[in-house]
Amino acid sequence: MRRRAFTLLVAATVVSVAAAAVALTTGAGTVSKAAQGQRALPDLAPNLAQLAWVRINRGTMKANFSQVGGKWGLVEKGNYPIDEKKMRRLLLALADLTLIEPKTQRPELYSRLDVDDPVNGKATEITLQDRTGKVVGQIIVGRSRPNRLGMGNDGVYVRRIGENRAWLARGAVDVGGDAVDWLQRRIVDIPAGRIASMVFAGDQGVAVIARKSAEAKFAVDNAPGDAKFKDEAALAMPAAALERLDLTDVKPAADQPVPDTGVDTAAFTTLDGLTVRIKLFERDKQEWVLIEAAGKSDEAKALNDRVGRWAYAIPVERAKLLRTKLADLLQPAGGS
Repeated sequence: MRRRAFTLLVAATVVSVAAAAVALTTGAGTVSKAAQGQRALPDLAPNLAQLAWVRINRGTMKANFSQVGGKWGLVEKGNYPIDEKKMRRLLLALADLTLIEPKTQRPELYSRLDVDDPVNGKATEITLQDRTGKVVGQIIVGRSRPNRLGMGNDGVYVRRIGENRAWLARGAVDVGGDAVDWLQRRIVDIPAGRIASMVFAGDQGVAVIARKSAEAKFAVDNAPGDAKFKDEAALAMPAAALERLDLTDVKPAADQPVPDTGVDTAAFTTLDGLTVRIKLFERDKQEWVLIEAAGKSDEAKALNDRVGRWAYAIPVERAKLLRTKLADLLQPAGGS
């Protein structure tokens, strides 16, 4: 009898030790509401079509996205349009996240997986709401584990808001970068080959560069007769100022008024009659432009509809082209 009791005691001890080992490994102390193999955000997939608000918080980066008329915009930038494909990838990735392996429940260990308080700048908190304002998903996304699950299956550590359990989930969620990285970056894209003439005006006078056809070379129209200019490539370089022009920041034009002084202008006219006029000024150590299109084509109307109410910050090297001066086109003194 004693031997049987001893055997039962040993068995119970083995079970207890095994349970303790699991607890140490996973941090288990209480039962999580989530279950292994469950979607991390089970209410998201059925409500994707109803989403109206997505909020992303990480450190000082706070981005709110609002869907109006079927289009997503960044609230902090006046609802400026964002990259719809990037938002679609994020939402589908979140809807597909599957809980694979339970991890720690100890808050002091959350930082090891980057699922601690988002204010620390590594964890990312994502909240999703439908059109009624109901929260359909809220989760903290932590460290990524590429191919963690093998066979090309990526993993990522997550923690659902309101639960004290971290998980390794199957999936990949791209929430890196700043709020501006979500914006539609392209402002205009007018190839240099389309440009017929350019007029640059500033406090150092006016420079006019033009040609009569796509095959002709650019020439300076308003130069002194004895002026010696740089080579053909140098004269043509400003024509590329509007080619694949991307923003570095954006604000509603009403929030970024044109100053009374220090404003340069540029006008580009294409061989088929489109004119793009630009006002350029510096503010807060950034180069800002306002853009207006003119012409009888649908292209001019479409461009105005898209850019007309915005002020754009642009790269310094593009601003330099838009500030082309006559002196920039002349050969240096002593040049041949």
